[in-house]
Amino acid sequence: MKHMKTDTISKFPVTDILTTDPWPPANRMIDLVEVAVEALHLNPTDYFRSVFGVPSSWLPPYRRFSEYNIINPWRLLTTARYLMDITIPSYPVSAPAWARMLFPGFINRRFWRSTSFFRQPDEYGGVSSFPDEHWFFINGIATNEDVAKLNGAYLAHLFHRPVTMVQNATNSLPVDLYECVIGKGFKDNPDSTDQKTMTEPAWRATAAILEALNADQTGRVVVIAHSQGTIIMANVLRAVSKALRSEQLHWHPFTNKLMGEVKTETQKMLRNNLAHSFSELTRGGRNEALQRLGKLEIYTFANCADKMCYVYPSRQVPYMEHFANEQDVVARLGILSPLRDGADPLIEIDGPVFEQETAWGHLLNEHYLAPIDDYLYPGESRYRREQDPFPVKRAQQRKPRLYKYFHGKRPASLH
Repeated sequence: MKHMKTDTISKFPVTDILTTDPWPPANRMIDLVEVAVEALHLNPTDYFRSVFGVPSSWLPPYRRFSEYNIINPWRLLTTARYLMDITIPSYPVSAPAWARMLFPGFINRRFWRSTSFFRQPDEYGGVSSFPDEHWFFINGIATNEDVAKLNGAYLAHLFHRPVTMVQNATNSLPVDLYECVIGKGFKDNPDSTDQKTMTEPAWRATAAILEALNADQTGRVVVIAHSQGTIIMANVLRAVSKALRSEQLHWHPFTNKLMGEVKTETQKMLRNNLAHSFSELTRGGRNEALQRLGKLEIYTFANCADKMCYVYPSRQVPYMEHFANEQDVVARLGILSPLRDGADPLIEIDGPVFEQETAWGHLLNEHYLAPIDDYLYPGESRYRREQDPFPVKRAQQRKPRLYKYFHGKRPASLH
């Protein structure tokens, strides 16, 4: 390796190309059906509480950051907006130029809802704390801007860090579910460089995360993903893995195939950003790409992806941890699926798994973050937890690294 000739401008040297196993192929539609059937091995009467938790938690008063606060008779505008967002279908792209010219903004926002970004300040209203870290959150299905703000506010409260929200806008529940199917595996071709293999939120997230990884001043990039957001993050890793295994003199053809047909000026700008980011990631060869990806830490909740693997398996890069409630039907589509076992598993997810046994519910704040909060920083006696909700089950396993970030703390570097 030390005598290897390198080309730091255009591509990896031939002997420096990533040589680990390729990214596992996407599942077929029949495989997705099998995964879904296994996940639904619950009593049908339990499906509702599998998502929304036990009935005793449905009654007010609710906790400050609970998603239940979205349905509120004293906040009729917020309630109506949420109900419309999850029931009225829309296109998951930016409004075309002709629509922006003909219709007012509120019409365009109703029928074209693309992924957007906003910055959630830290617990004290700051946006520049921990300047060498960049935190992202990618939300799940049926999450409009109001719910995403609740998620972001709780994350900022717990970790005392500003968070970049990758707001995967809901385009109605049926459209969101269809996007999940596309992202999980039912594609024109399992090769992620072919068209129609990544949804719009996935390539927007790829551009943002790569830009953070390529920034020299950034020492850590932390991504928290929930529900559909885990599928999006899995596809980000998939695209990066494919890029590292290709020899590209010019990245525009790769990003064109990654994004599919590019129509709008916004998409053209994003394609150019993606091409530049892939070029920067791979410019210095394998070692530099490994160093940059080594900054990345991924923490998922209710991971429902089919394939989320290390880009560098021998180094377990990037770092990943997963949290799941045993009775969460969405987690049973991925991280808790019995189809993860066997010689030829349909579900392949790397990294340690922390499971909350006998626990119901899928909502990020109410059913995942709140139990951790009550254990690490107990407040009111009625919420206090003496036992870790996500205990270590194996002797060789350590407590979640994510715990070490709570309330502004900072774990040692992974390197």
